[in-house]
Amino acid sequence: MKQFLAIVFALAFVAEVSAQNTVSLEGADETVRLWDNTTAKHSNHETRDEAWRKGKKNSVQCTSSCELYIFKADPEKNTGAAILMYPGGGYTYLNFAVPTARWYASLGITAVLVKYRLPNYGHYQATIEDAAGAVRYIRTRTDLGIDPTKVGVSGSSAGGHLAAWVSNAMADDEKPAFAILHFPWINLTKCVTNTEGKAMFQLLGKNYCYQDALNLSVNNMVSSTTPPTLLMLCNDDNVVPSVSSTSYYKALTQHGVKASLHIYPKGGHSLKNHTKEYKTAIIDWLDWLKITAND
Repeated sequence: MKQFLAIVFALAFVAEVSAQNTVSLEGADETVRLWDNTTAKHSNHETRDEAWRKGKKNSVQCTSSCELYIFKADPEKNTGAAILMYPGGGYTYLNFAVPTARWYASLGITAVLVKYRLPNYGHYQATIEDAAGAVRYIRTRTDLGIDPTKVGVSGSSAGGHLAAWVSNAMADDEKPAFAILHFPWINLTKCVTNTEGKAMFQLLGKNYCYQDALNLSVNNMVSSTTPPTLLMLCNDDNVVPSVSSTSYYKALTQHGVKASLHIYPKGGHSLKNHTKEYKTAIIDWLDWLKITAND
């Protein structure tokens, strides 16, 4: 009888997980689901339903599936380039930058917003599985006019950490062609703000050790094969201090990696006060790298 009840409970649990509600972003040209906790190699062990944070349709929490929201490049300007955008949110939720994705598409760059599975107190293997899987998948979408050698990554804050991780941890022949990081969280061993501390618990779990933080500090992962990287941030950022980006820039230059660092004096943990400047910097950077050349 006990064995029978155990089987019934297990089946009920599977049914509950399988029936877990997920959400999808509206407005994209195409939505692709890569996998969820029942089909992926790793799970983040999230059992709650996905939900829009505070009712906002651009900020999601409790993610248990990986979906790609594709904004297709303007066909008359298609450069063959694509950029995967990893949302920030302190590894607690994901803030989708839809206007920025549309801006990239208007330039002839296919933009992909990545809904990745949050680490959920230490299950970061699912998170990095999604980040790397998105790069691999988009390279196969030559039907969208994407050149596999022109696929780059971008991320803000915690998403910047994830984009930097992809830039360094993937095999050399799989690394993205370029990286654009907005006020990224880089060095996990130098956390000085409450927000950084909370993100650490989400990423590594509450019982993490120093070695865990060291292993995921991307400034220690840089090599000569790290892709060209553009960093942009504000000097008065009190969420992720500017030294986080400067330490990464220093590591990049020490290894001979093409890098550009833009630090604006004011604006906090955002670039909203410098929209014109940072967009110009991105265009110049991609032109210089010949990413947007379509010849």
